[in-house]
Formats: sequence, structure tokens, C-alpha cells
Amino acid sequence: MLSRLTASIGNKYIRSNTSNRLLLNQKRAFGFTKSISREAADSTKAVKFTTSTYNDAISRLKSQGKLAGKITVYTVLSVSAAIGLIWQLAHLYIEYTMESTPKELGFKGRQLLHGAYVREQLAPDYDIASMYIREVIRIALEEQNLKENSDTIINLRLRLAEDENKSGNLLDAITEYTRAWKLLMDNGKGHDQQTITAAKKIGDLYMRIDDYEHAEEFLAWALHMSEKANQDDLLQSKIKLSLANMYAIQRNFKLSIPLLSQLLKSLPEEQHCLRAIVQNQLSEIMYGLDKKDEAMGWAQTALETCTKDIKNQDCLECGAVASNNMGRMLELSSEFEQALAYYNQAIKYASDAGNLTSHESYSLNSERVQDIIAIKETKY
Repeated sequence: MLSRLTASIGNKYIRSNTSNRLLLNQKRAFGFTKSISREAADSTKAVKFTTSTYNDAISRLKSQGKLAGKITVYTVLSVSAAIGLIWQLAHLYIEYTMESTPKELGFKGRQLLHGAYVREQLAPDYDIASMYIREVIRIALEEQNLKENSDTIINLRLRLAEDENKSGNLLDAITEYTRAWKLLMDNGKGHDQQTITAAKKIGDLYMRIDDYEHAEEFLAWALHMSEKANQDDLLQSKIKLSLANMYAIQRNFKLSIPLLSQLLKSLPEEQHCLRAIVQNQLSEIMYGLDKKDEAMGWAQTALETCTKDIKNQDCLECGAVASNNMGRMLELSSEFEQALAYYNQAIKYASDAGNLTSHESYSLNSERVQDIIAIKETKY
């Protein structure tokens, strides 16, 4: 009896356990099926299939365009910020390292002067530099209310005059130098070196436009005032050299040769550039007297002297003139190959000196001789 009861209970337990397992397996199977269905639904949402390649391409292009636009905007902003920082650092470097500017000009005027410095020293373009200086003068007079005879305005006009001179605008240079000279005279600074130097510059410029009457007037005044004020010998020597040059151009060799000979003897050996200028002037006079061998000898001596201080502006300009003179004399002697070499040397000197007008003139000489050489070669 007991054994039958035990067996009956065991069978019920087994049937119950089996039933529970089947129910659990069914639930698991149902859950797995739901999971698969959910994943399939999500997958369907994530991946959109299309039968139109055009729409798909447009969608991709829009996505790529947005990305490219973002990259472009970020790049432009980064580059702009970098350029702005570099430009500001450049202004600070010029202001505190290369050339300080008058504080009374204000921020705008000082920034413009930095631009002028770049166009004068780093990337020469004296026409643009002149525009900068003129605008600075306008701002100083109209916005900063500086007086016309203030030292700042006078110095700006002298700087403008030199830029106009280097850009070949001789009449504008004469106008600005004369205006500055008159302002200095009105301020009672007739004996100052700055005033005398301005007068010499005016005389030199008048000489270049063949107005020898005004040239002699300003040069004679400058020499008289320099001797009266007991100015340095170097300035007096330069004034005498200009006078000798003017007399030589007028073929008044009786006045020019003694002046040059006296200068050459009195100049110290270390004054290489001024000595070279005197030697070149003697070369031109000898050529005018039809003494060609002596002329070439003096020109060659001037070139050798220039090389002793080749970084000096006066030496560069003298080297350019002497080289061009040598080229011209050799060209007239039909020695075209050597003439071309000297013309090209003159171009290099003028380029290094930043003299754009002379550079153009010497380039024309070089091109002319090249054409002559080319024609001769075609004949043979």
C-alpha cells in the first residue's frame, strides 16, 4: 500500500515537472521570436532601401556637403585668426624693433606708417608707400589736429619727398622737399643740418629736371649755410660734389675738375662710397673731354671702390651708375658682350638699391644690346 502511494506521488511529480519544463521552453521560444521580430524591425528602420539611385546620390551629396561646409568654416576661422595674430605681431615687431612711430599720430596713423615701412624696406613699392604717408599726413592734420609746422608733420613730409624721389615722381618730390624746407626756415632752423640737407636734396632734384638755375641757387645756399654753421665735413663734401656734378653737366669743366680733385684729396679713406662717387664723376668728365681711356679707368676705379661697402645705399647707387657708364662706353666701342655684362650688373645694383626708375632705364639698355647681339648672330 505504501509503495503504491509513493509511486503515485512520484508519477505526479514527474508529470508536473515535465509540464513546467514544457511551459518554460514555450515561453523562451516565444521571447526569442519576439526578440528576432524586434531586431528585424529595428534593422528595417536603420537601413532604408531605395530603388532610386538618383535620390541615394543626392542624399549622399547633401551629407558630404554639410561635412565639407563645416570643415571649410572651421578652416576659414582658424586661418583668419592665425593671419590676424601674425599681422598684429608684425605691427608690434615693426613698432618696437624696427621703427617706432610718433604717439601723437594715433592708432590708425601708426598702423599706416607700419605699412609704409613694409613698402619702403621689406617689399619696396614707393608709390604705395607715398600713398600711405599722404594718408598719415591727412589724418594728422584733420583728425589729430597737429600743426603744419610741427616736427612730426615736417618729418613726414621729408619722408614723403624721399619716397616720391625714389618712385621717380621728381616734381612731387621737389614740392614736398620745398614745403618742408620752408617750414623749417619758418621755425628758425636755417642752420640745422636737416634744413641744409633738404636744400641740397632740392638742388639735386632740380638738376635732374635740367633746371640748373634753381639747382645752383639751392646748392650754393646749402654750401654757404653749412660753412657758416660749421656743419660736418661730410655734408659739405656732398654739397660740393653736387655743385661739381652740375658744372660738369653744363660742361663747365674749369669749375668742376678743381672741386672734384680737392674733394678726392680731402676725403678720408674710409669714406668709400663718397670717394667712389667722386671717381665716377671724374670718369664722366674725362669722357666729356673725349679722353675715353681715362674715363674707363676712373669708372673701373669707382666700381672697385664701391665693393668695399656694398651694403651702403650710396655705394649701390654709385655702382649702378658706374656700371651703366661702362656699359655705354663699351657699347659705343662695339664691344657688345662686355657692354651687356656691365648693363646687367647695373640692373642688379639698381635693384639692390631699390631705385625703380634706374632699374627700368638700365633694363632697356640691356635689351637693346641683346637685340644687337642676336642680329649679329643671325647674320653669321
